[in-house]
Amino acid sequence: MKKLILYVFLILLMPTLANWANEFDNPLENQNFVYSAEILQEYIKKAADTKQMRVQKAFQKVTVKESKESVAAYFADLWLGQDLDRVNDALLNIFTTTNNEIRQKFGLNDYWHLSINQHLYHMYYAFGSKGYVSAGRLYPNTEKALLEILWERMEYKDDILLARQSTWWMSGSENHDLVAKVSSLITSQIFMDEPDYKDRVYPDLGNGGGYKFWFHQMYGEDKQDGLRPRGNYKDGKNYTASDHYEEWVKYFDEYFTERAKKGFFLEVASPGYMAVTVSYINDVFDLCNNNNLAKKAESFLDIIWADWAQDQLNGVRGGAKTRVKDGNRWADAMYKFANFYFGGEGNAGTHFFAQLLSKFELKPIIWSIALDRKGLGEYAYVSRKPGEEENIWPRPLGAERTMLCDTESRFVRYSWITPDYILGCQMDHPAAIHSHLSPQARWLGITFKGENGPRIFPIDAAVDTKGWTYEHALCRAVQNENVMLVQQARRFSQVNPDWYPSKQMIGNDFGINFGDNLDSLVEKEGWIFIEHGDAFAAIRVVSGNDNIQGLYSELEKDNYSWSADKKMVIFKDKYSGMIFETSRRVHHKTLEDFMMDILDNTLILNKTVVAGFNILRYRGCGDNAKEIYFNLANEEISMVDGERIDFSPKMLFDSPFIKSKYNTGVIQINKDDEELILDFNKP
Repeated sequence: MKKLILYVFLILLMPTLANWANEFDNPLENQNFVYSAEILQEYIKKAADTKQMRVQKAFQKVTVKESKESVAAYFADLWLGQDLDRVNDALLNIFTTTNNEIRQKFGLNDYWHLSINQHLYHMYYAFGSKGYVSAGRLYPNTEKALLEILWERMEYKDDILLARQSTWWMSGSENHDLVAKVSSLITSQIFMDEPDYKDRVYPDLGNGGGYKFWFHQMYGEDKQDGLRPRGNYKDGKNYTASDHYEEWVKYFDEYFTERAKKGFFLEVASPGYMAVTVSYINDVFDLCNNNNLAKKAESFLDIIWADWAQDQLNGVRGGAKTRVKDGNRWADAMYKFANFYFGGEGNAGTHFFAQLLSKFELKPIIWSIALDRKGLGEYAYVSRKPGEEENIWPRPLGAERTMLCDTESRFVRYSWITPDYILGCQMDHPAAIHSHLSPQARWLGITFKGENGPRIFPIDAAVDTKGWTYEHALCRAVQNENVMLVQQARRFSQVNPDWYPSKQMIGNDFGINFGDNLDSLVEKEGWIFIEHGDAFAAIRVVSGNDNIQGLYSELEKDNYSWSADKKMVIFKDKYSGMIFETSRRVHHKTLEDFMMDILDNTLILNKTVVAGFNILRYRGCGDNAKEIYFNLANEEISMVDGERIDFSPKMLFDSPFIKSKYNTGVIQINKDDEELILDFNKP
């Protein structure tokens, strides 16, 4: 009878759910939003006033949307306080079952699952016997079983040795590493206050990071845990939860300070993995009982959102990204987080549900930077990024599944940001030693303003029986303001953990993706010209031959072909150079004006010692344009107006709105008369 009543309620609720999206007004998505200080305050107030209603409806939506049983749906039921007998019975069965199929379904067999721990410890803190949302919604037997499953998952994963290693040593991947270590912090805090667990002694493993990080177990039916790391760092001491908690508090204090001094993240602006990273950092702020660490986590979240706010259009992140599965992806993780913060719908799904429970709010200065796109004007944002590997041989035993990232990484991210588009890349020192993730699915290119605004970006091209599929080979790049020169890397140096294979990531067929949502595309004299909204772009595939005498190679014009779906050009020479130059209607009234200006620019290919290999020199539009020197034949450091690119600039963050000197830990965020200074040197 109870189930029948619930189904009738959900059916009646469906039409209401369909209209919820229209109830909430997110100014980020408004293409015609006009900024003013007064309107900004109205939206901040509106978001605050509607927050609880939006949280409520997000959890209600999950109970309707999830047709199958899921942890997210059970969590939503607990938050709503509905059908508690059924929910507790179901959760108790999940937590205590020995049925491998059920355990696999909910991620209990996977000790490196990205979300199950987060749901479990939030259930404990929100609905357990001392729950802050509603104590007792998780029944005593269910809570007891939840604690036992958390201990089972963390007993071997929470190795105190890892809390004493460098915060730049990451097990598996950056997001998996953060999940494991935040889970260690939060669960040790739980266990040290639980009578049945506070005196338990953790195993003294000391083998190294990534134990049970085993893809055969995670994504298959293999029941083996995989090989243990080969380190032997045991100290023979007994450690309880309180010991672990103290070490993890120290670890994360250093983690936030190090990244505030030297940059973040290795998985730069990843469209998917930022959902994991940001939500777990939120958990440190919300759940950790150490007030100093919670405050430092809040300050770090402020930097993350300031970094995002100035490098986005309508909530869509521009510039270079790492681990990008779909280069045309519109609503990425940060877009979804931002949608809620700025007054839009909430998301009670995996990872995003933690935002609905969080006390964190965007500071008014972040709102201002994010929404005042015209007021910000055109500017360069230069920041240093981690990802270079320590060049240590042999790698220390115990690091077989661990990245050993160098604290003095030589990666520079460059974005040219305007109200109509963002052009951006990451520039890597030619001698940089990449980690196994830093070159993975690297994205660079143009992001245009507009709903589902198109992107233009270099990309691998591979032909299979299904047609064109797109991957991401690593590119070399150099950028100065609105001009970017690019080439598929001929080679690069990479150090993988011992048990990770070195995959082929270069030497593929190559091209440029244009998509199918552009206002206008014109080909002329070897150039491809784009108009979209009030933005213009000129793209040139650059290759040459040495058929003429003298110091210069002749530019080839017929050096690419279009893919069958007309969305991509494919190079005849996979190592062709690429020129990207952009402009706006405030500089060129029409596309024709822009085309005439581009066709008059200096474009030279200098010959090198071997025929067919050249050095590209290009000067863009305008009297103040600078010549960019880019060696297409070799790994030479590029030049802008005769000055070599500095891969270790003095500034960690450098834009008109966020500034910080490298390794100082002091970040200054400015907008109009507002200022926010974050000092990570304070305890």
